[in-house]
Amino acid sequence: MWLNRAARMVVRHHVKSWEDFTKLAESLQGKGEPVHVLFTGDKDEQGNSWCPYCVKAAPVVEEALNSGVAAENSHFIAVEIDRPFWKDLNNPYRKDPRTNLVFLPTLLRWKSPQRLDGERVSSKDLVEMLLGDED
Repeated sequence: MWLNRAARMVVRHHVKSWEDFTKLAESLQGKGEPVHVLFTGDKDEQGNSWCPYCVKAAPVVEEALNSGVAAENSHFIAVEIDRPFWKDLNNPYRKDPRTNLVFLPTLLRWKSPQRLDGERVSSKDLVEMLLGDED
């Protein structure tokens, strides 16, 4: 049993632009592997995000990813969004129907209605449920 849990690997990706995110998400689509996406505020030189809810959620998401609840060979994309871009109400993260973001952070399963927004991303139980749900 321990070996199975240790073998469960989440493939992690990190992007900082809408173009890089959509290119990566489209390349992973159709492979039959779950893709989870965390949209979060970007970090400064000291590693601190401008988004207070993102700061609170980060360790919860990290712990869930390290716990082995996510499906084997699933993908996790962390998308950092800078504050001026986020504040533009017409940015593609907000307007594109595939993302339709209202809050940061948002954790979602790509191409699925499953999502957590804002403070809910700080709930260990909810994050583990979203990452571990096999549909």
